[in-house]
This record gives sequence, C-alpha cells and structure tokens, in this order.
Amino acid sequence: MTNNGLNSFSIHSEDEGQAPAIRALNAGLVDANDGPPVDNKALDPETAARRYLSQMIESPRVPAIRAAEPDGAKTEFRTLRTETVPLTDTTVVKFTQYRKRIPVYGSMVTIELDENNEIVGANGGIVDEMDVEPVAKISPERALKVVCRDAGINPSDVAEPPKLYYFFDNSTDEGEWRLCYITTSVPTKPKGKRSAGRPTMPQVYDYVIDAHTGKLVAKLPRAKTATWTPEDVDLTDGLGRTRRVRIERNSNGKKRLRDSTRNIETYDFKFKRIEIHQASLPGQEVGNPPDWNPSAVSAHANAQEVVDFLLNTLKRNGLDGSGGQVRSSINCTSTEDDEAPVWRNAAWFDDQMVYGQRDVDGELLSYAVAKDVVAHELVHGLTDNTTAQLVYENESGALNESYSDILGTIIANHGEPNIAKWNWEFGEDLDGSGVPLRDLSDPTLHGDPDHMDDYVDTDEDYGGVHTNSGIHNKAAFNVITARKNRRFVFTPDEVAALFYLALSQYLRPTSGFSDSRRAVESAAKTLFRRNTAATKAKKLTAIAAAFDAVGITG
Repeated sequence: MTNNGLNSFSIHSEDEGQAPAIRALNAGLVDANDGPPVDNKALDPETAARRYLSQMIESPRVPAIRAAEPDGAKTEFRTLRTETVPLTDTTVVKFTQYRKRIPVYGSMVTIELDENNEIVGANGGIVDEMDVEPVAKISPERALKVVCRDAGINPSDVAEPPKLYYFFDNSTDEGEWRLCYITTSVPTKPKGKRSAGRPTMPQVYDYVIDAHTGKLVAKLPRAKTATWTPEDVDLTDGLGRTRRVRIERNSNGKKRLRDSTRNIETYDFKFKRIEIHQASLPGQEVGNPPDWNPSAVSAHANAQEVVDFLLNTLKRNGLDGSGGQVRSSINCTSTEDDEAPVWRNAAWFDDQMVYGQRDVDGELLSYAVAKDVVAHELVHGLTDNTTAQLVYENESGALNESYSDILGTIIANHGEPNIAKWNWEFGEDLDGSGVPLRDLSDPTLHGDPDHMDDYVDTDEDYGGVHTNSGIHNKAAFNVITARKNRRFVFTPDEVAALFYLALSQYLRPTSGFSDSRRAVESAAKTLFRRNTAATKAKKLTAIAAAFDAVGITG
C-alpha cells in the first residue's frame, strides 16, 4: 500500500470537534511583532495564510506541524500557489515544506480562507524528521548523465536541469528518505519489443537519482497570415452522429478544425509512431476538406464538450485554468502495438491528446469517438495542471486513473439529470477489445477489486494503477448514488464539484486512498458549509459510508 513518508492532517471549521481550534486561530491572528490582533480583511490572502500557518506551528491543537526537527534542522514553508475557488467562494493558499533549504517532495500544506480572510480549514502532508545528509556528493551534471544513459537520449533533449529534493524511497517495506536529484518530464526511447498486455503509456518520466551515490532510485511516469473567422457548423462524427462544432474559415474559403474561443485544435498524425516521431507532433492540421475526417470531428467535438463542462460547471477555464491550448491528434500509432495502423489506446502524451484506433469489421474506429475516453484522458491533463500531479504508480497512480474515470463518467453523463439513468461503463462505444472496459458500479465485472481487502500488490502496470483504481471508483459510485429517503443526496453538479475540488485543492503527488477520502470530506465541508446543519450532516454521513463500504479509512 502507499507509504509516502508524510504525516497527513486535516482540520475544518465544519467539523464539530475541530471547530474550537479554527475559532482560536481566527481569534489569534496577530501582526509580525506579536502585537494586537489585526484586521483580517486588510491582509492579502497569502499574508493571512502564512500568519495562520505560523500560529498552527506553535499551537498544541495542531500537533502535525512542527517548527523544527529534533536535530535542530530548520523547517520552512514556501508559497507554492494561491488560487481563488469560485465554486466555494474561498481562496486557497498552498505551501510546500523545505528542510535546510531543500524541498520535501510531495509535501504540501493547504490553508483555505473565506471572503473575510478567516481560515475555513487546513490540511496537508509533511515530514516531522529525517536522518539524511543534506549535502550532495555528486554533481547535477553527473546525475543528468545517469538519466540520459537510462533514457537513451542526449542532455540537450532534457528541458529542465536536475534539482535537489528530499525524496521518500518506498521500494522497501519500511521505506527511507534520501537526498535526490529529480529531473522532470524526460522523454525516453523505446528499448526492444514491448510485452503484451495493457499499454505502458506514457513514455515520459520524472527521473530520481540518489545525490549521494548516483544510483537510479525511481522513474516516475507522467499519465503544443490570413485572418480567420470562427463559424459553427454541423458535422458527422466517427459514430455517424451529427455534432455542432466550431471551425475557422479565412477569406479564401479555406477551413480548419480549430476553435479559437475554446483554444481547441485538432490534427492528423497520419499513423506515425508517437515515440519515434514525437518531434513531429501534433501532425497535419485538419482542414480544407471537401469532407471532414469523422474521427477528427469526434476528437474536436468531445474536447469541446469537456472544455465547456469545466467552464460552465466547475468554473475552470480549460485544463490549466487559464484557457491554455487543448490539442488533439488522431491516427496515432505506437511501438507498443505491432499491428499498425492499429493502436488500441488513447493517452495524454507530451501535453496533448493522442488517439489510436482499432479494427472493427475491416474499418478503423478511432478512440476519439468515445466521449468518456476523451474526458478521461483530458482529466489526466487537468491533473497535471494542478498541484496534485499524482505520481503514476501504486495508490497515487490508481487515484490518478480513478479521478479520470470519475470525472470522465460524470462528464459523459452530464446530459442526463437523473443519476438513476447514468451509464457506469467506461469505453462502451468501442464495443470490444481496446481500452480495458471498466464499470464504476461494479469493478469486479472486469476483474478489478472493489474493496481494500482485495487490493492487488503487483509490479505490473505501475503497481496496478488500472486495477486498483476500481476500489476508489466504487467509493465514488457510492457517493454519487447515495440516497436518503429514496432521494439522491447529491445533484450531478455537486458530485462533479466535490471530486474536482478534492483533486485540485487537497491532493498531493504522493497521496493515497485515505488522503483522497480526507480530501473529499474537506471539499464537502467547504462546499456545503452554508447548507443547513441537517443537510450537511446527511452529505458528510453519505461520504463516510461510501468510503467505509470499500475499506478506505480516514
């Protein structure tokens, strides 16, 4: 199970047992010179959050945070990000932990403030103590050589140089903290023939090198001059359905599958292999037909629906929250599948979507036709653009997959307001082999566990990320379908907000299933804090029961 070396904590004003501690923090906000209480509203959120954090460090009510470790090492908390959250009318300030001026990988403290800069709640995961020599014995250049040798690339192929972190190595039963160099987003070249089974995408890793010995500690998988005028048109997609999409047309009548309003672009990769021809991504722009490619229409229309859902339901402007580009390439193949032009996969790869295709009765069917598959993979992109950035292995990797399944399923069913009529199967439009089918309502139908008692401990599939995601998926299904007096406890938009907030505001790179339960509960306490006491209690009870039923404890 997950062992990330961090001590997790969570306090919230809506928790009856923790409310006194929150009130004490709000009452005790003082200035930097230990003077009288200050006006919270006069402070900017980051300053207020840092002062609350300082109080928490000194407070016996929050024993999870300490100012210094037993060996006298100074612990710092540096600002990671400040975000406004329209769904909850709160501001979230996130800090990461440093020890002797070196960051602790995966650590985070989240301080949530209301409109008056009063603390609503706090949670996170930090390390209390570690016995690690903080001075590197090898240079960054030597670490980079180790990375490049394993990846089969040149130093010039690496965008960011290695950086020092304290990293918890959980490759042994007890695990241990190490001083390591981490090099992010390293593209790797395939080595030999891939084994059969589930695809091993993505082929991009964060490399972790021991800064004392130079040994490879871990590879962490990580699941771009005429005037154009927008025009809405009806086109036929890969399933023969009519879809309304936005294209662009110039003064010469040339058309292209691009939506500048939503910043969505769709390309054709012409069945090239993405690992070998990665530099050629995204491929040829889809445009100037007499006939539009139906697979491209599916990719474009489904991406459009995902982006609209994020904006209209979750108040998020695109995958990165800033309206950044959403790029898709159809007709992709891979070294993982020798049956080109068949490639049974879709993936978030190199900061964009890539879609494979499979043979159906002699015709190629693109994975872009399945809205839930498209939404699933785009949520991987969303995850990469949050502070969660869930590491793609073991429990954190299973969470990465599960949150994509959960939000993908919610988005695919969004047109149906009655949850009782929702479709819980994932990828059914592909009708057979391809992306392994999953069912949130009963993961065991496809061989996946639905309880922690059946957690699969394996070295395959990055620690069983697709398999063990079934446990968390079942917990989410229990939340979404929870009923009280025959009525659903949550609306579709509420469950979407609940899991989105848990992912984007409370999870950390090495979070496990228990962390996710606490994240969902914290999100609920903030999201529903203005509900009546009875309604809040009903919703929190439903969440607790949903996770209890699958053996995920808090």
